[in-house]
Parts: sequence; C-alpha cells; structure tokens
Amino acid sequence: MRKNKTLLITLLLIIILIAAGIGIWQILKGPQLNQPESIAFDADSGKFLISNVGNGSILAMDDNGKLEVIIDKGLDKPRGIKMLKKTLWVTDDTKIHAIDVAAKRIKTTIPIPQAKMLNDIEADELGILYISDTKANCLWIVDPFDRQFESVSHKLLQQPNGIYFDKPRQQMLIVSMGERQPIVAFNTKTREFDVFKDTLYSGLDGIQADDPGRIFFSSWEQKAIIMIPQTQNRFIHFHADLESPADIYWHEPTNELIVPLMKKNQIIRLPLDE
Repeated sequence: MRKNKTLLITLLLIIILIAAGIGIWQILKGPQLNQPESIAFDADSGKFLISNVGNGSILAMDDNGKLEVIIDKGLDKPRGIKMLKKTLWVTDDTKIHAIDVAAKRIKTTIPIPQAKMLNDIEADELGILYISDTKANCLWIVDPFDRQFESVSHKLLQQPNGIYFDKPRQQMLIVSMGERQPIVAFNTKTREFDVFKDTLYSGLDGIQADDPGRIFFSSWEQKAIIMIPQTQNRFIHFHADLESPADIYWHEPTNELIVPLMKKNQIIRLPLDE
C-alpha cells in the first residue's frame, strides 16, 4: 500500500513539474501567433496589429517581427480589425469592441444579438462601420456614435468575408468564401448591391487596393493572392503557394501587402514594386 502511495505522489510531482515547465516555456518564448486573421496599423506606435482567432487576443508586431500583447482578455474570436484614429474596432462573433490600443483596454462593446459570425470590418468616410457576417450571408451597417445597427442582405452574398472601401466610387467591395464568387459592390449611398467583377475563384478571404488602383484578393482554394490591374481586364496570380491567406492589408508607407497565413501561424510581407 505504501509503495502505491509513493508511486502516486511521484506521478503527481512529475505532472506538476511538467505543467510548470510548460508554463515557464510559454512565458520565456513570449506571445505567439495563433490563427492570425486580420492586420491593421497603429501609426502612433508604428506597429502592426494582428487579430488571433485561435486564442482570442490582439497582438502588436514591430518591423523586426517582435510581438507584444495588446489584449488577451475579454475577446472570444476576434476576426476583422480596423484602426480609426486612436481606436481599434474589432469584430468578435456577435459583438464589436472598441479598443484603446495605447491603454491596452476595451473601451466599449456593442452587442449585435442577431449576428451569427461577424468577420471583416471597414469604415466609410464618415466613420460608419460595415461588417460582413459570414454565416448570416449579410452585411451589417453600424453607427458607432449612437450604437445603432442594421443588416442588409442580397443573393450575391454567399459567405461574405473580406471588405474594402473604394472611396472614389463610394462603394464597399466584398469577397465571399463560397464557390466561384464574384467581387460584389455595395454602394454606400444608394445601398444597392451589384457585381463589380465576376471571378471563377473560390474561398475568397481578403481584399485590398493600392494607390494606383490595383485590386488584390486572397483565395484559400487557389492558395494565392490574385491581382486585378488598373485596366480591370484580367486576373494575374500575384503570389502563389500560400496556405490559408486571410485578410490582406496594404501598407502604404512601404507599398507592401501584409498577409496573415492563418493555418501556418505566419505573417508575410510582399513588396508590390521592387
């Protein structure tokens, strides 16, 4: 009996030591990417902000790739992020958060009870938020000033994901995760949906444009980032062999696409003009 008790105590001590060792290792290696989804840029700190869907955190990354935690409490599955002035807006399944990046705290939360899976987020010139809901096949329009919101739906939205504000044309460009999805345009003034450009691509996640007007979007199925040139007359595979490219971000100061590879837990930087 005494031998069994001694063996049990020894096993418990080994388990405790292993758990303590894992905890210490986690602390020593610092913050890690965990299913990174979206990228934003905080001009005040000069750092990129990253949403981690896997562990419900927001990280900051400097130019050398060093990571630090901004928020790791109070979030469930942060996906889309958008920096407006000093506030980071974050979608989180059925709610959105306003985060004070400098103070590293959630300032306010706006619940959207009817939402199913809030995904990417964009803003128009007035600061009104536009959010794709991948499971509800709709677009949410949120006024963060009076906390009012409404949804708009259309048959063209099939698992909508990435969204980008095309300011000159006053339209949101939306890509979807469904099969052979078009790029959809939503006019922010008339609130009408239309096909911006048909594609044969599937599993579309992120969309961005650069200053010259080239449009870039990511496809999980093609494992690529595809470019539409200024003439908009064809598709060009800008970068291939990318595993799970998520919400891409165009960084104007360095003219790069910053791309989270969700399943690989990586962030890559792709220069547009070398």
